[in-house]
Amino acid sequence: EYLSLMVKCFVVYFVIIIALRLMGKREVGELSVFDIVIYLVMSELLAISITDAHESIFKSLVPIFTLAVLPIVISWVLLKSKKARDVFDGKCVILIHNGHINQREMQKNRYSMDDLMSQIRSKDLCTPDEVAFAILENNGQLSVLAKDKCKVKHPDPLVSDGTINQKALKDLDKDEIWLKASLKQEGIEDVNDVFLCLWQKNGFFVVKKELNSKNSFF
Repeated sequence: EYLSLMVKCFVVYFVIIIALRLMGKREVGELSVFDIVIYLVMSELLAISITDAHESIFKSLVPIFTLAVLPIVISWVLLKSKKARDVFDGKCVILIHNGHINQREMQKNRYSMDDLMSQIRSKDLCTPDEVAFAILENNGQLSVLAKDKCKVKHPDPLVSDGTINQKALKDLDKDEIWLKASLKQEGIEDVNDVFLCLWQKNGFFVVKKELNSKNSFF
């Protein structure tokens, strides 16, 4: 019985390593809510197969590797759909924009003023007026960009993989007509041809899609 338990632990160790490698470095290094659920279910399946002496551990391999492949499929879907990314990964929130504190978003995200000031001081800044953007990221971390070092007028891309960021345009009091006219001045007729567009203080930073990118997987 003890020998069987040792063999199961040995097999489980390598199963976990293989499954995590299959899921990829992104899933291991950046835990989202979806990833945490996957890991919890995996650990529960493996715990049951180890402790139950009458069950073969190989019965757990099929659901475990199914769970390992699932994030790959989900990642492909998220890559193609901005709306799906917002559902699974959540949206980043701007708490400070050009020195102005968004109190409504702070309350909605239960972010206290003490936490905000602590993060500002950690960047060697003294007041919110010195902050260009304070962004509450999807992973819960607060990114603070100082005014004297920030090169962009908005931290998010105006266009990402051919998709226009309506929220960013609204924050900037701009619309699609303005954006398309500005891109035409940069020599771009179709927004779908844009892979990345940032509005910097010295102008637009635009990266066009590669010709073979539509049929490729990154």
